Amino acid sequence: MTPRDDNYLQAAADRSMIQDLLGRYAFAIDYEIGNPALWASLFTPDGRFEIPIMKVVVEGRAALTEFAAGLHRTIPGLHHVMTNSYVDIDGDSATGKCELNEFLLRPEAIYNNLQGWYEDEYQREGSRWRFRSRKVLFPRDSSRVITGGVIGAYFKKYLTFCQQYRRG
Repeated sequence: MTPRDDNYLQAAADRSMIQDLLGRYAFAIDYEIGNPALWASLFTPDGRFEIPIMKVVVEGRAALTEFAAGLHRTIPGLHHVMTNSYVDIDGDSATGKCELNEFLLRPEAIYNNLQGWYEDEYQREGSRWRFRSRKVLFPRDSSRVITGGVIGAYFKKYLTFCQQYRRG
């Protein structure tokens, strides 16, 4: 691939579209409280969302919609910030990673409650890119943050809700 040839330009366009997908993901899960299907629509029909440390696996648009609704219901005020991303394109598929920082906006304070990263598989569907798989990964000590103290109190309903998606 040489600068400015068709493959180079297509790869740049694909990376830009995947960055757009990441932004849509954050806005859909953080601000579209009454529309959890919007978040689920960012995944392929058989898309998969995983939190391996919690053994949570959510597959398919219907389950993803229910999961987003449950997140909205159990952790209001959660906000996602994704940075330091990279993407490797392979035709109509791609993989990538980005850092994740979550903040919890509560009446008394804004808590920086989680730090980790996403590992993604993307699939082109027509003119759009979607998540085929998205894994949320955390350093080992992060689980103590969401289970203890003030943050743990706010996450308790969410952790209980996630039990229905546990595998293994």
